[in-house]
Amino acid sequence: MNRAAHQMMIQRVAGRYNQRQAGVQDWLQWIVQPVDVIWKHHKEFVYGPIDDAMDAIIKDLAPALVKAIGEQEVEDDVDEFLDGATQGKWDANKGNFADSNPRETEDWQEGYQWGFANPSLVRGDLPPNVRRQVVEDAVKDYRKRITEEVLKRALSKAWSAVSPAHTLKAIMVAVKKHGWKLGVGFALFEIVEHMILPIVLVSLTGHEELAITGTIPIGEIIYAIIFRIMGRVPSELNKLEADGHLDWYEHKYGPVRIAMRRERIYAPVGIYA
Repeated sequence: MNRAAHQMMIQRVAGRYNQRQAGVQDWLQWIVQPVDVIWKHHKEFVYGPIDDAMDAIIKDLAPALVKAIGEQEVEDDVDEFLDGATQGKWDANKGNFADSNPRETEDWQEGYQWGFANPSLVRGDLPPNVRRQVVEDAVKDYRKRITEEVLKRALSKAWSAVSPAHTLKAIMVAVKKHGWKLGVGFALFEIVEHMILPIVLVSLTGHEELAITGTIPIGEIIYAIIFRIMGRVPSELNKLEADGHLDWYEHKYGPVRIAMRRERIYAPVGIYA
């Protein structure tokens, strides 16, 4: 490695280290404040370190979410095709005219047409070659509609619609019970699971009954990120104190100034692609 390349590597490593340290300092400057100060400036707090944490969560959550939704949608498409094929077989064996139900999904109707034309091949499951084709078509269609970037935009817009006051209330309740390190992760997990994901899943898939959250490692992703940040917070600052830890912090690190951040512009929820 030449000297220039070595210097660039050092600068990149130093830059990542400085970013991590700056992130910890952002959190420290807030959690040492009295509770009433945090409430008074709750938008800056949420749009500051909380928003940075959510950006990291969304980045890590999107790939897992794409995979989980894709698996569920492929399963649904194959099941619908098989249901249609079963009905098509029944009509063919009864000598009825082909009568595909227009109210059913496209996959169901395709299955119906195939089952009506091939009743002897419908035996409780699809032949391997047909099943393979249905799966490949479902995957191809899914890839056109949902990508990691689509998921990231959807998650970000749903997060933007969550009230900062609601976010802080959830965090304060959890921190009072569990401490900062565990409480922040617990609160963000609840917000993602119960407020953000339902909006995103229904908007992107159209299936209100899509119950895949249990298959996504939401907690593992969120807690790993929060612990990576909050793990460097001194243990004496972990507990929520009504009067704050400001004296301790300023004695150790110097005067505190809560920097104002420009507020984000809320984006409408509903159209994510």
